[in-house]
Amino acid sequence: MRANVHPAADLAAIAKLPEVRSAVRGDRSGAFLDAVNEADGETVAAVMGFVASTLAEAGDQLGLGALRRATLLGQSRAYLVTMQGDAVITALVDAKSVAAVEKALDASLPERG
Repeated sequence: MRANVHPAADLAAIAKLPEVRSAVRGDRSGAFLDAVNEADGETVAAVMGFVASTLAEAGDQLGLGALRRATLLGQSRAYLVTMQGDAVITALVDAKSVAAVEKALDASLPERG
């Protein structure tokens, strides 16, 4: 377990995955912190901050504990949203690549919570 890895390092690791089109780092309040290959990172961070906060509250109510990841899957694209403390890292991928990217994230990102 790599508990002391900074979220910016996680963003760089995610962005290097070949299936990832873009990646954004924000926080649960919706603040934009950084982006790779994303022209509108502020909007992505704001929307995903809201989504992450809402899903975290729902997870608490359902007894899931700390929410780690959520996937928003459309017909051709998907957003993988990874929560690490207050950080929210979002990756845009092709819908067909979701399982492969989730497996890569499980292998490369530290467990938190």
